[in-house]
Amino acid sequence: MRLKSMILASTSLVLLAGAAPAFAQTDATTAAQDAAATAADTTAQEEDIVVTGLRRSLETSQRIKRESEGIVDAIVAEDIGKLPDTFASSALQRVPGVNVTRGGGESAGVTVRGLPNLTTTYNGRDIFTAEGRYVQIQDFPAGTVAALEVYKSGMANQIEGGIAGAVNVRGRKPFDFDGFELSGSLNYVHSEQAQREAPNGNLLISDRWNTGIGEMGLLVNASYVGIEFLDSTREQSLVIGTTDAVNAPGNAGLRFPDAQGNFLGYGKRWRPSVNAAFQWKPTPELEIYADGLFQGFRSEDYNRWMFIPIFGGMTLSNIEKIPGTNQISSMTVTNAVRPDGYAGSFNGHTDTYQGGGGLIWTRDRLRLSADVAYTQSEYHTSVMNVDYAMASSPVRNVVFDAAHDGGPTQTFVNFNINDPANYISRGLWQERLKVNGKDWQARTDLSYDLDLGFLKRIDVGLRYTNRKAGRDLGNLYINNEGARVPLTSLPGLDVRSTQPGFQFNNVQPNVFFATPTRDSIRDSITELRTFFGVPAGMPPYNPAENFRANEKTYTAYGQIKYGFDLGGTVVDGLVGLRAVKTKLNIDGFSRVEATGGAVTFPAISAESEYTDYLPNVSARIGLTDKLQARLAFTKTRTRPNFFDLRPNTSLGQPVILAPGDTCLDPANASSAVCVERLRRGGSAGNPDLKPLSSKNYDVSLEYYFSRTGSVTAAVFRHDAEGFLATVDDRSQAGLRIARPVNLGKTRLQGAEVTFTSFLDIDGLPEWMKGFGLQANGTYIDAKGDLQPNFAATLNNEQQPFPGVSKWSYNLVALYEKPQFSARLAYNYRSKFVNYYSLEALDPTAHAITERGRGQVDFSTSITPIPNITLAFDIVNVLGNPLQRDRAYNLDGDSFARQILYLERSYSLGVRFRF
Repeated sequence: MRLKSMILASTSLVLLAGAAPAFAQTDATTAAQDAAATAADTTAQEEDIVVTGLRRSLETSQRIKRESEGIVDAIVAEDIGKLPDTFASSALQRVPGVNVTRGGGESAGVTVRGLPNLTTTYNGRDIFTAEGRYVQIQDFPAGTVAALEVYKSGMANQIEGGIAGAVNVRGRKPFDFDGFELSGSLNYVHSEQAQREAPNGNLLISDRWNTGIGEMGLLVNASYVGIEFLDSTREQSLVIGTTDAVNAPGNAGLRFPDAQGNFLGYGKRWRPSVNAAFQWKPTPELEIYADGLFQGFRSEDYNRWMFIPIFGGMTLSNIEKIPGTNQISSMTVTNAVRPDGYAGSFNGHTDTYQGGGGLIWTRDRLRLSADVAYTQSEYHTSVMNVDYAMASSPVRNVVFDAAHDGGPTQTFVNFNINDPANYISRGLWQERLKVNGKDWQARTDLSYDLDLGFLKRIDVGLRYTNRKAGRDLGNLYINNEGARVPLTSLPGLDVRSTQPGFQFNNVQPNVFFATPTRDSIRDSITELRTFFGVPAGMPPYNPAENFRANEKTYTAYGQIKYGFDLGGTVVDGLVGLRAVKTKLNIDGFSRVEATGGAVTFPAISAESEYTDYLPNVSARIGLTDKLQARLAFTKTRTRPNFFDLRPNTSLGQPVILAPGDTCLDPANASSAVCVERLRRGGSAGNPDLKPLSSKNYDVSLEYYFSRTGSVTAAVFRHDAEGFLATVDDRSQAGLRIARPVNLGKTRLQGAEVTFTSFLDIDGLPEWMKGFGLQANGTYIDAKGDLQPNFAATLNNEQQPFPGVSKWSYNLVALYEKPQFSARLAYNYRSKFVNYYSLEALDPTAHAITERGRGQVDFSTSITPIPNITLAFDIVNVLGNPLQRDRAYNLDGDSFARQILYLERSYSLGVRFRF
């Protein structure tokens, strides 16, 4: 009874015994089953050694990694529950080789070993969001996840689609539990910058029964995750200006960013989620299952932006330089173009559904499975922005590299930026977007254990998908700055000073400025449309922006497992081939403007068909009972997004210059700078894009010295080709059309090391054995080809690949006892290239880089009575900013591009399990 109570006191018992609907994760599932069973047997036999909570999850994760036929890292549910993470994507950053991008109170943009193109599956099935190729991992609340499995090397029985590998999100099943299960959590999250609170909750109910027709189980899990945030950004223009003898007498030739800005991004986001699973075993050999998932995403964002130009017919004075450079550190700006900004109201809404079922039949050495699923996902947005400008152009004192965290600051002379009377209306922007996707997927897999010497098992299978995707976009902008209408005269608007940002480093008073509130924009949109003279309702969809795609794939695979004893050394592995035929049809409309101004939209379509052959070869070498090595070679590929493949071309709004802009002067209009600034932008797809492909090489060494202790090391290399980049087509006078192209070769190579252990040392006091450490580090060297127009300015030499840090690591100190646990997690990634830019006034492409940054998260919990746990978490303890720099010459001279302060949050809640 004591043992049972202590097990129940853990946050989430992990028993990954549920069968997977597809073979893509068969080996990980088997390892998880074995791990759970072993842990249970151990605790039953050794009642004085209670393996629960975090220890049990680490043991299960270690067993999955050790016994997997591929290179896999896993985080099981108990581990996720103990991390200071609300979303599954945040938990993934603890996996070696995995990096995420942060913003909006959450983590997104998951990359594995530097590569962003992942396959995402849910219970072994392909899943996606709207028209995209993958699901947003942050849409999975951590409380609904049984395990996250990161596959770094592919196998023939895995769903293709990710050159970086695959992330499988495993939901819970009723057969994971011994009987009735009721568990859940309730907590409140306080966001420090936003000064708001949001509730979060999770409830799971599961049971299983023996009936006259076999054993049945039913599980329902519902979750609600909410967060409110305020991200604050101080930034400077990508264009680096140069002083001349006219605007800065005696100081010609000095460099400075030609604009500054302050951005305050407030958001309220919430995600309802429900998943259910049914399992039935009419006989010991047959299992029939069905499951369903609903994921929701809702957002209400309020963005406020102030843009402060440092260009036009201006005069510069009080110039201070950074010693030893030609860079200006601060100056006074007079008669520049007036500042402007906008207040933006953005609503987003996603509904994703997936339902499916299948069966698994096992007899002797034969295992046969079949699975069918349907997925539907739609995302739509509405945007309503009120643009404004200052009624005059006040003198401003600007600093380009402020104290403490760096970046820009500015003050206005004799001008109150919090007075609504000092602003005029600039325009009204409206936009709506609807993107959707749906598919049918079906597969059957057969596995047969062989008795043919070193040939141990054969796996074969077939898969079919029928995927549809669509996009509709409409927008409308009305500019009325020339009328000089006071902002306060717009109907229904409540103009007030902004909510303060930069809570962690408020280096300037100008983060407060007057803007219309989000609610007043939404509530008065009917009156605003009438005032601006636009039709009622949201703008109609623009045919040139829309497309419809239908993609069908036909897959067959075969794979052999081999094994033999080589002088006492056990060797086993896989040799396989996956063949995938893809047929794509995508329809859209082109825009044709006649000489007289008439616009038509003739239909246009594109078709493609190709076959990929994806081999895999791997070996696992058991050097001792604790030490093993792995070798693997795979070929992977990723299809381009449907949006990039669209055949149509669309044009943006004509360029509108602010009063006082020097390009309005006819004498300047033909200058190279003004010609470029006045080009009307547009975008186009490219139906001739090829899939991204990669040849991958992996070698690893793994030493397991205890049930929860291991040291592992790995080296890897990816030879990739065909990454996408956008190029600007300026071949048509007055236009700049951005379209995607395939790049050349990219090479990523590096190494990983990991260490995990508790202080299970004989002779230590029992309380000290609760201490543990998890540590991992990754080194990556990544270089690749740039788009042709960028590469031409850099001697066509390969450059560091965007988004990849040379160094990243995690250090996690933990303490685990039945009544108390704590975890302090530090995650760091070094400097990396954010993106490349080729701007006016500079003949060479340069990198925008993000400085190295570490983040500390903390969580602790106590269990005062069995089955009830109180938990407290802090995310982003340090509150240190993201800092990006913009280089502007080959010597590496740079200015701060952005200083971004992310949200810090505190969570207090209770978890229960019965």
